[in-house]
Amino acid sequence: MNPKELISRKFRDLQDGFLSWLRALGYTQATIATRKRNIREFLLYLERCGISSMDQAARDKTERFVRYLKRRENKLSGGGLMNASINVGISSVNKFFEYLRQIGNVTVVPDNLEYVEESYGPRSVLTLQEINALYEATYMQKWFTRAETKEYQKAIQQRDRAMLGVYYGCGLRKSEGTNLTVSDILTERKLIFVRKGKGSKERYVPVTDGNLQHITEYLTYGRDYLLARCGTATDAFFINQYGGSCSDQALSARLDRLLKNSGSSSLRSKKPSLHTLRHSIATHLLQSGMDIEMIQKFLGHASLESTQIYTHLANEF
Repeated sequence: MNPKELISRKFRDLQDGFLSWLRALGYTQATIATRKRNIREFLLYLERCGISSMDQAARDKTERFVRYLKRRENKLSGGGLMNASINVGISSVNKFFEYLRQIGNVTVVPDNLEYVEESYGPRSVLTLQEINALYEATYMQKWFTRAETKEYQKAIQQRDRAMLGVYYGCGLRKSEGTNLTVSDILTERKLIFVRKGKGSKERYVPVTDGNLQHITEYLTYGRDYLLARCGTATDAFFINQYGGSCSDQALSARLDRLLKNSGSSSLRSKKPSLHTLRHSIATHLLQSGMDIEMIQKFLGHASLESTQIYTHLANEF
């Protein structure tokens, strides 16, 4: 018998039912593949412990699975598993336990496993108050010179709010934002189409009503003004003062200006980047109770492990 295949018919049926349940809930194929791999490893471990049904799986047996993960070799690198990888496995097992409680044909479902502590380097996350301070700074005019018209000021401020809507509101990566075109803004569907994501992967990202208003105002007025002012034509969403496509350096410079205009000492001390806005929205969504698999889809992560870091940030923040 192949040691990678489950022997217990009960375990095979539970695994198949669990995967069907995940599909019915709308999980992505990538997430389902990760869950399948994790649950198969968990059930194979129970079989090696002499357990052939979940009714036999006492809490002490399932807790030992965490110790097993801590000891086992990373099949790709040859070293030990990172704690983030261990937590992905634990997350899958806990989701499996949730499924068992719902189907109700297991006498006693073990309690959820506890996550292991993860260590990360310092990573800046803004508070909701600091995010609001950035939005408020987009209405300040003290940095404009007298020679600049009110129309130009308004166009730049609308672009600033659209920038915050894209990088914080939609959690886009830096290059994903600068690569946006006008046709990628699906206002009627309240979506942004990311056609040039990491690894050339495409995805749709939802936009809240407030951020959609900022994006639409810039698209309808500010962007058109900047193009008409320079007499140029382009399908790029973010337009610079010369009528061409904005670079990520130009947008980063605008964020720095907003930091200074905000008057917030905490914002200036954190020195946030465009990517900080992405970290911030992911952390805020997790704190609000959004399922981590949905955040994975929102951010465009190929692996749930990449999203797992936000559980650590949310607990500290």
